[in-house]
Amino acid sequence: MVIYEKKIHKDGHEYIEITGYEGQVQELVVPGEIEGLPVEAIGNHAFSGRQDIRTVVLPESIKTLYGFAFHNCKSLRKITLFDSLDDYYDGVCRQCDALEEIEITVNKSWFEVVRNFLADSDKTLRFMMHIKDEGDVCLTFPEYVYDFNENTMARTIQFSIAGSGYAYRECVDRRSINYSEYDKLFEKAVIDGNEISENIAIGRLLYPYGLLMGYREKYEQFVRKNDKSIMIRLVGRYETQRSDELLDMISKLTAYQEKVISEEAIDAALKLSTAKQLTRLNAVLMGRQKPQAAIEDEFVF
Repeated sequence: MVIYEKKIHKDGHEYIEITGYEGQVQELVVPGEIEGLPVEAIGNHAFSGRQDIRTVVLPESIKTLYGFAFHNCKSLRKITLFDSLDDYYDGVCRQCDALEEIEITVNKSWFEVVRNFLADSDKTLRFMMHIKDEGDVCLTFPEYVYDFNENTMARTIQFSIAGSGYAYRECVDRRSINYSEYDKLFEKAVIDGNEISENIAIGRLLYPYGLLMGYREKYEQFVRKNDKSIMIRLVGRYETQRSDELLDMISKLTAYQEKVISEEAIDAALKLSTAKQLTRLNAVLMGRQKPQAAIEDEFVF
């Protein structure tokens, strides 16, 4: 169960601040209300260093994430929240090495929370955004590395940035995302490696809001060229995650109207999925049923 404290805001209203969790938990779901009071904050170091938490779901009532709230949660893979945050303090998800996905419901056209997560991590992050009156958007932001070198003769420190992730992060400001600039950076992402560029291409094809003219064809060509490696990798991801969201993405990708995934690639994925006894994924690849259908003999977490 969550551990919490009652607090009084400077405007006089009372609210709840979460300070921890008693016991073990893999899927942490923070309630929006406790004892009739809104849950508005996650406290300093509230979940720092926990190795059990894999996913976190935060309610729309949350307004503040205090410093290092989820710092060093090595198993944390996904955070789900809203654009309701007013304050995001330093190090909220720093050293969360497994963190790969942030799912955000955007009701106020407020992208500050996206900027904050990107500023807090230099690793690859994928954002699934549900934007009010616009639809769904899936954007992958590659990692980047600062490289520092000391020039002893000139008595200066020189630095460079490796990887396209820093440039991709510049596409996001507090009030908007520059989708055109995001798409224009794709050639740089291809240099970073196939997995990153594959995720970018898939996200923009399946959720094309704001897609720059001409880039649908670029992304389609790239996916066609790499369809087998994409499908094999997605089977591997599903084996470890077993998520309905991933099944849905695979279903949409294999059913994409321009046939960017060949029958040969689907067959290769199906053979691997069958060998790994991934029953639900087999059904999706064979097109026999919807991905959300439950099959009792397969564990899903």
